[in-house]
Amino acid sequence: MIIDHLQRFKDVYIMLLLWAAMGAFLPKLVVAGIVVLSFLLVLRTRDLSKIFVVFIATLIFSDSRSPTFAFAETAKIGVVVLTLIYIAFNFDLFKSVPNVIFKYFLPFLAFAVLATVWSPDKFTAFQKAFSYGLVYFVLPLLFLKAMVSDKSFKKDVLVFFFLILSAGLVIHAVNPEFTSLVGRYRGLLGNPNGLGIFLTVMFPLVFLMGKELGEQFKENRFYFLFYGVFGLSLLLTGSRTSLIAILIFFLFNRLRYLSNTVAFILLITLIFSYEFLLRTVPEFIEFLGLAEYFRLDTIEEGSGRFIAWNFAWQRVQEVFFVGGGFGHAEYVFKEYFAELSKLGHQGNAHNSFLTLWLDTGLIGILLFVTGLIRTSLLAIKNSAYALPVLFSVLFSTYFESWLAASLNPFTGLFIISLSVLINDQDLSGDEMQTEDLSK
Repeated sequence: MIIDHLQRFKDVYIMLLLWAAMGAFLPKLVVAGIVVLSFLLVLRTRDLSKIFVVFIATLIFSDSRSPTFAFAETAKIGVVVLTLIYIAFNFDLFKSVPNVIFKYFLPFLAFAVLATVWSPDKFTAFQKAFSYGLVYFVLPLLFLKAMVSDKSFKKDVLVFFFLILSAGLVIHAVNPEFTSLVGRYRGLLGNPNGLGIFLTVMFPLVFLMGKELGEQFKENRFYFLFYGVFGLSLLLTGSRTSLIAILIFFLFNRLRYLSNTVAFILLITLIFSYEFLLRTVPEFIEFLGLAEYFRLDTIEEGSGRFIAWNFAWQRVQEVFFVGGGFGHAEYVFKEYFAELSKLGHQGNAHNSFLTLWLDTGLIGILLFVTGLIRTSLLAIKNSAYALPVLFSVLFSTYFESWLAASLNPFTGLFIISLSVLINDQDLSGDEMQTEDLSK
């Protein structure tokens, strides 16, 4: 399975390695230009699997803190725009693919663009809002079309994820400083929590694709290799939120035949029990000898999250109804960085919905939640696995702000998972479930 993938994608991985090599020696704008030109060559192949892999790889590189991948911060914009142009010029190829996600979130996306009018930094706000809409439009179309037109696509995506995680572990063994931040493992992502989020949103997608591949996938050696690398990466990050989110997926997957109301009440109970758990769990953790792994010195303060939430809510009052435009939350937290650092907080609002409220106001957050509820209900109707996926991801978004940003490797993967759930009955079929995995 891995060998077949490498043989087919060897040109893609050689290209990605060349990007990284050039990124270490050439100016980032020069490399960004080379990336955009080389991506044009990938588009000319019309191989949707390769286009998708390069697209996601660029987003992963853009999240990295390493100067080697600094080019990706600019290059990813070109990659997204070129993908949009490719879809536009080949719309007959994609018009049969239903993009319910974009349709249901369109009111929010339109208002997010409108909110740039009253933003103090209109260009940045428009860029962020427009790119957010592009990801909602482009990625579901690209993924779903590749999934139904290329029988090896699911296996190729699984191997790609495996290689990304494995590369991080191999580099960590050789050069731990390259893949660490403040003593914690971050792999190829920007920080340990970022890798944790990546694992959180990737896992449901891997699970759904593995389910469609059938029992042969579980009997394949790659299955054990993948989850071994996945589990090791998760443990090394030390991300408490991601660990709990994935446990929530397993819990609700086991309880997926409960009524939706009971399941939802259980999730709300888990979220609102978080503060209680932060007060009571430390003694148990210390008893198990895991105090250092779970960072007990920060657990009672929620690693600064409570400080961030209180501060974000205070700033919400200033832009309560219409927000400050996309990027406003980031701007506010940078402005007060010194004051918040003294209180024990570094980073952003650590809550996707507070961040969206700061950016788009009460109107925006209501439109976003409406779109999320509509797509979630459709996913729940079409797939028994919708609630476990949604609950694990929603738990993560409650403690991290990633869903309020577009050009990261997290939001796109969640949108894809939602799209797969919504189209679960259309995408599954006997011919897909009986593929030969022995290769």
